[in-house]
Amino acid sequence: NAYRQEVSGGRGRPSSNIEATLNGIWWILCTGAMWNQLPQRFGKHDSISRCFRRWSSCGLWEWALKRLSSSKREYNVAIILDASYVKAHQDASKHPLSAAKQKLGKTKGGCNTKLSVAVNLIGRPLSIKLVPGNEHDSKSALDTLCGLVGGNFVLADKAYDTNNIRQRVREWGGFAVIPPKSNRKEKIEYDKEVGKIRHRVENFFCRIKRFRRIATRYEKLPETYLGFVTIAAISDWVKM
Repeated sequence: NAYRQEVSGGRGRPSSNIEATLNGIWWILCTGAMWNQLPQRFGKHDSISRCFRRWSSCGLWEWALKRLSSSKREYNVAIILDASYVKAHQDASKHPLSAAKQKLGKTKGGCNTKLSVAVNLIGRPLSIKLVPGNEHDSKSALDTLCGLVGGNFVLADKAYDTNNIRQRVREWGGFAVIPPKSNRKEKIEYDKEVGKIRHRVENFFCRIKRFRRIATRYEKLPETYLGFVTIAAISDWVKM
């Protein structure tokens, strides 16, 4: 109801049984099963899947994640950035959209997608972007960090050691704590003690990949897969 009032202006008919619908979506997220395997106690599987797609497309899950993360701004003194590969099932590529629009890319391991994520000091997610699996981590960095830097530290690994990223972080008022690559000509100071907390974004990836619907991408559309990822991120905040 809060989303309908704040974002959609109160338009649209609410679900007749919102609790059963959300429980059905949660069951699919945890089990990784096909929608037609959804137990009847949750309702009609086609109605719930259609409702989930609609909510994912309109930005409901991203809105909820933003509300949660904005309530704990005191932990944003450090923004930790990283990306993680996700294996795409063969069913995920069965769509007329191009691979680029589906956020799919071919690597040595086959068809993959990638999650670019920024978390706060305690490892809770602030921003999640979906990119093709064959895209370099640094290309999605600025999009993932947009609006988060402020006067905070930005921690990342060597994959993000580019002049462009460092300059934009400075322009946004932040402080880049990124280890320099071995082939850098100019010397850049790096605080190893601060950099040790980078593992918290890896811990976040480990937690959300316990959900079978996230560990393997079955979704054809990028917004529906990102919807499942965002629900898992919301649950990570709730369990804090």
